[in-house]
Amino acid sequence: MALRDDRLKWNRRYRDGEAGVRRPEPHPLALQWRHLWRGGAMLDAACGLGRGLASACGRFDPLYAVDLSEVAVARARELWRGTAGIRWIVGDVGALAWPTSRFGLVCAFGFTDIPFFRQIPRMLRSGGMFLYEGFAPRQKTVKPALNPDWIGEPEVLRAIFAEGEVLHCSESEEPPFRTRFAAVLA
Repeated sequence: MALRDDRLKWNRRYRDGEAGVRRPEPHPLALQWRHLWRGGAMLDAACGLGRGLASACGRFDPLYAVDLSEVAVARARELWRGTAGIRWIVGDVGALAWPTSRFGLVCAFGFTDIPFFRQIPRMLRSGGMFLYEGFAPRQKTVKPALNPDWIGEPEVLRAIFAEGEVLHCSESEEPPFRTRFAAVLA
């Protein structure tokens, strides 16, 4: 039931919102660390309108763009029309079977799913990178009712990537408080 509710919420947000007027800009974490990218396949988890795609187009092939919202994927397809190598998937990224050692980059911007994140080191190739931005623990001071499953705890992220190298782990200084995280698999 929660998955259905999430789909309805995001479909409504993408249908009724201003989002979709233009392509998103590359994420600052991607711009900071792209000099370490080695290519291969890329996964934009919960892609929305494609912020991960904006960060990685031309550097990875194929690009997998996955979102639960068919409205988001339809809008993103329009925004990215003519861009080669994108494979669009409407579905729950955490429920899909991803191959081992496949991706050179996995992005999750505005999306937190710790059980899925625990799979990412297995999914990354050697030298592959994970980029994340989501709610920080301090966001609960602003929104006490925030679902704890939507919080990216730095200690949890560090533990998931204990076999790799954490390149960046920070929290924004102003609300909405966000955790930003970058790690590369050894």
